[in-house]
Amino acid sequence: MDEIDIQIIKLLEENGRLTHEEISKRLHISRPSVHNKVARLEDKNIIKGYRSIIDWNKLEEKVKAIIMVKIKCINFKEVAARIISLDVPGVTIEEAQRLAGEWCMMMKVRVADPQDITNLIDEMVKIPEVQETSTTLILTTILEDGLKDKGYEKEEGDQMI
Repeated sequence: MDEIDIQIIKLLEENGRLTHEEISKRLHISRPSVHNKVARLEDKNIIKGYRSIIDWNKLEEKVKAIIMVKIKCINFKEVAARIISLDVPGVTIEEAQRLAGEWCMMMKVRVADPQDITNLIDEMVKIPEVQETSTTLILTTILEDGLKDKGYEKEEGDQMI
């Protein structure tokens, strides 16, 4: 990977809908060169895909929570797969990470009603390997998907303290 590849990745990370023509203009290289570089990055699975960033506050699922999970098992991947495949109405599991430390797994979920979190946890604890959960509601999102909330952007003239 060269510096141009990194610049292309950064541009596409900011806006996955940029055309190869627009990228070529911004980086002052030919459009076929951009096409070849993007194709190579996709072939190597460095660029895994493109997605939309949703403003969930304009939709029904406005409540977000982090659920920490303690699991006791021999095959973590199998248990984690069972947890993230739970189909609980009103619950979207946005993320799941395996952790080192006291907790084994962290999930970020989105729901319309806090009762939906209870329903998810009720289903999770039916899995014998799930030993304990701890849930924290998210009050405000400051940074998500690499984008800062408008209320947290540094204003011109602001000084860092």
